[in-house]
Amino acid sequence: MKRQSGFTLIELVVVIVILGILAATAAPKFMNLQSDARISALNGMKASLKSASAMIYSKAILAGREKLADSEVCSSAGVASDCTNGDSVKIVFGYPAGTAAGIVATLQDAMSDCERAKSTECDKTNDWGYEVGTGEGGAGTVYIFSTSAPDATNCNVTYKESAGDGKNPTITVDTDGC
Repeated sequence: MKRQSGFTLIELVVVIVILGILAATAAPKFMNLQSDARISALNGMKASLKSASAMIYSKAILAGREKLADSEVCSSAGVASDCTNGDSVKIVFGYPAGTAAGIVATLQDAMSDCERAKSTECDKTNDWGYEVGTGEGGAGTVYIFSTSAPDATNCNVTYKESAGDGKNPTITVDTDGC
């Protein structure tokens, strides 16, 4: 009698089951790309906030206003207090204030008209929205959030204005809801 070699049906089923288990555990790791993209965008917004506040701080130093608790500088060329084209930015100890006339005005070139308005007026096709002075942070705090996030209250960048002379603004990223 000739002996045939090969795989039995049971061996093939076991291999298929093992491959199915591996696919079920590995696939979700590669499928979470939207959340990773939102987190990367938030980190990019944090870097933009740091850069913009540093730029305004340097203008405040040039204008001699870095020690004032309430002042303003021009966001465009020059450091004069009277901006001719209305592009002034409110500052607190040299850094943009945590208001629409502060950090939001500093970022205005990066935001659309709707995003500069107020978050509730924007539709979900815009990438970013913001709220000023709400939540735990209170006055002097701006929440910039991704409008496509499933939970925008926990997927945002928080800008808290400078608390005093020589203190940097606090910029944090919350990615729990992304």
